[in-house]
Order: sequence, then C-alpha cells, then structure tokens
Amino acid sequence: MSTTNISMGVGNDQIYLAGMPLFSGDENELKNALQSMINSDRQHLIVTANVDQAIDLADSASLYKAYERASLRLVDGMPLIVLARLLGVKNLPRHTGADLLPTAAAWSMKYGWRVAIVGGAAEIGAKAAILLCEKYPGSNISHIDFPVVSDVTAEACGAVAYSLRELDPDIVFICLGSPKQEKWMDHWSEHLPSAVFVGAGAAVDFAAGAKSRAPKSVQVLGLEWVWRLAQEPRRLAGRYLLKGPKFLLIVRNSLSGARK
Repeated sequence: MSTTNISMGVGNDQIYLAGMPLFSGDENELKNALQSMINSDRQHLIVTANVDQAIDLADSASLYKAYERASLRLVDGMPLIVLARLLGVKNLPRHTGADLLPTAAAWSMKYGWRVAIVGGAAEIGAKAAILLCEKYPGSNISHIDFPVVSDVTAEACGAVAYSLRELDPDIVFICLGSPKQEKWMDHWSEHLPSAVFVGAGAAVDFAAGAKSRAPKSVQVLGLEWVWRLAQEPRRLAGRYLLKGPKFLLIVRNSLSGARK
C-alpha cells in the first residue's frame, strides 16, 4: 500500500481512516468505553491517530496491523479534525494521548482505576507519575522504566511485560512513540496482562512538564506541529517538513472520494 491509497471517508454516519472507523464519542462516552473494556478482562489497544500515523499507515505493516487490532481509534491530530469537517463531519471530537493521560488519572481517583505509564526517560516517567498522583489525590499511577534498545523484541523489553503482570493495571499508557509502542505490545502481548493499552507517544513528557504543549489557540488552528518543531527542530524537522507534506495526498484522496 502507498500513501496514494490512504484516505478518510464517511459512510453510515461514521468517519473512517484507511477504511477503519474512528471513535466519534465525547469524553463521557470515552470514559464509558474505557470502563467497558476494563470490565471485559482482556487486552485492548487504543491508537491515537494523527497526521504522522496516517502517513505511516501506508508503509508500516506493524502500525497498520495495530490499527486493525485496535478496539478504539481516537482522533489526535487537529488536521484530521479539519479534514473530517471538509467531509461533512462537523462535531468529531479530538482525544489526544496528552489529554487522556491526566484525564485517566482523574478517573483513577474517582473510579479506582490502576494506571501505569511505560516509557519516557526514567526520571521523567517517575516525575509524571508523582505529579499526577499529587494533582489527583487517591489516584493510582505507576511508572515502569523501559530499556534503551533499538529493537523492542529484545529480551530486555520482556522485563517490562513481566513487571506489568505483577502490577496488574487497568490502563497502560505506552509512551515510546509510534510505531515502536504498537510493535512492542504486539510482540509481547502473550506476556502482558489483561488491560487497556494506549499508544500515547509524548504524553509522559507533557505530564512531567518536560515539554510544553502549544496554547489552545495554536492547537485549534492546527498549528501545534509548528510549536513542537520550534521546540525540537533537529528531531522533528524530518517528520514535519519532509514527511508531513505527504498528508496533502491523503487530503486529495479523501476529497476526491467524497465527490464520487
């Protein structure tokens, strides 16, 4: 598959990305969906779709497999929201991994959910857990270090799975970046506990205050990528300036499909 074959579409009151339905509920409906998944006592995966992942769906077999497997596909990227509006979907909500982590901490305080964070630098992950517990007294937030490896199938990564089995959380935020986080879960799924796993990227950095999010006004304009690029130009220039323009192909495909 190539980027020229990836598109968003609308049908039967549902919005799709690459033929797979995206979650269109509000925050309360998301909370109810999470509770239902927790009660099911089996593994679930939640992906948070953004421009970068939409482009990578064409070339990453592991990411595409994760999207097919996912119990929920949340819309993270504001450009996807804008594209949905162009396709006639006016009220598609945005649920980012960065927002969902503190929200889950609040729900942990209220409903007793056990939340685990995997990934992020050791000191940052630990700080994120501490700050969330301080902000939401009575919440149950833990952090598990992730080894520095080039391959998530390395045996050292299995220790994380075994630690999670001991911890027995309800929700796990995997903050390794995509598609690394999805590939890790897929490879080690047989050793992981029954829980809801959320691919959350840099959410741990935002929760720890190690990185600052763009102001709401910048986010609404779909320019959060500019804010992040200014903060980390060396790391993100390739993603946003070289790969990012491929999203225009997805926009073209989507609008062309809508006119047929």
